[in-house]
Amino acid sequence: MSSTFMIISAILVIADLAFCMVIGYKTSKSAKDTDDYFIAGKNTGTLLLLLTAWASFSGAGNFIGQAGRGFQYGINAYWFWMGESLLGGILMGTIIAPYLARFRYVSMPHYISDYLCGGDRYIRAVGGIAALMPNIVWPGAQIMGIAYVLQQVFGVDYRISVIVCGIVLIAHTTMGGLSAVIYADALHGTIQMIFAVFVIFFGLKMFHFDIGTLKESVMAVDPGHWDMFVDKPIAIATSFFTGVVGATSNPIFWNRAFAAKDVATAKKSYGITFFCNIIMVFLIIAIGIATFTVNQQVGDQALVWAILNKMPMYVNILLPIGVFAACMSCADTHLNCAAANIVADIIDPNGKLTPRQGVIYAKIATLIAGIIAIICGLFSDYIYDLGTYGYTVCGGVLIPMFIIGLIMRDRTSDRFKSKLKVKAARIGVTLGVIVAILFEVVPPLYAILGGGVIPAMAATILGTLIPNLFLSSSAE
Repeated sequence: MSSTFMIISAILVIADLAFCMVIGYKTSKSAKDTDDYFIAGKNTGTLLLLLTAWASFSGAGNFIGQAGRGFQYGINAYWFWMGESLLGGILMGTIIAPYLARFRYVSMPHYISDYLCGGDRYIRAVGGIAALMPNIVWPGAQIMGIAYVLQQVFGVDYRISVIVCGIVLIAHTTMGGLSAVIYADALHGTIQMIFAVFVIFFGLKMFHFDIGTLKESVMAVDPGHWDMFVDKPIAIATSFFTGVVGATSNPIFWNRAFAAKDVATAKKSYGITFFCNIIMVFLIIAIGIATFTVNQQVGDQALVWAILNKMPMYVNILLPIGVFAACMSCADTHLNCAAANIVADIIDPNGKLTPRQGVIYAKIATLIAGIIAIICGLFSDYIYDLGTYGYTVCGGVLIPMFIIGLIMRDRTSDRFKSKLKVKAARIGVTLGVIVAILFEVVPPLYAILGGGVIPAMAATILGTLIPNLFLSSSAE
């Protein structure tokens, strides 16, 4: 990239950084209580919800991370796509999000504990811990994506990029809460749409828009990259189900649904967002595979390398601002959700804090979550490896509990009535979290199933249903 184009790119990124800070400052006094801070007063209309949903959902994972997975695993990466983008996206976009928009909750654990478990504080706290996992690790993954680009385009040290972008992310999100996030996402979502169109067009041009040409190129380099069944069946199942529970339990998807002003708004915005996301991610993976055929050394930075080396100069110029918009919009949303988990679910599930205290605590929690995210960004190797860890703990526990609780609850009654015993639910979520973490962080256990999502789901389901047979009452 010429020095002139580098200057233009740098100006765009700096302008966006400044824009985020201004939005944060302008909205810093808009939150009067935690409802305002976490769900923007539940008053988000269709256009803003569409833009913030698209911007938040299409971060470093769906751009850089999915291309990296295509590079790393070949067409085997599509098992995760089928679980997350295809099935998970359809379920969330057409069924779950419109249903959730009926309620005024601030988080997934808030809904599960209150609506499905009679307002049990223990379930909300443990659920808050489970949901906190993706909300802390995903911002770190987004910062990684920004740092990749700044390092390759401008030669900025990776660690410096992580720290500087992390500081801006924390400041912007802490000041304004969800209102700051939504208004910044309106710009970022527009930038991402433009960026995605250019990247996908020229990325597909790498193999002349011909799957047959791509297959021939892959087979010439590594036939294993064109084998959907190269992994063991259990590893394939783990990848698929991790994707399903990841999409359906991702806290930012739930948060945006709760922030929608009504069901119709959620249905329109989520339907369009997930339809576009399904197609985009499918094509981004293919671009990652195509990059593997011409350079086997770039790893998780496959998309960045392809843009800089295989696409026109004006796409190079868009790279820093496009990735910055994608990553910041996803990261700030997760940070805001993390603060909701820490304050509303874990620290103050009974709502004893005054509105002013609640906002102060929320800002402190956002700061703490942001610092942890920076640490994750500094020391993780792969964007999606970091993100799927959070998916496993959250989705492997809370999605089974969501389904069980919804089936057993009397949904015709305004009062809480359920065949699910609260003590059984407590046992289930506790076992699920423990098993999920063990099968993710203990290498011998991880090697058995390739991850913790299936053991977590089994532990949560059995740990709930078996005690439910023997316990006497749902009233605790």
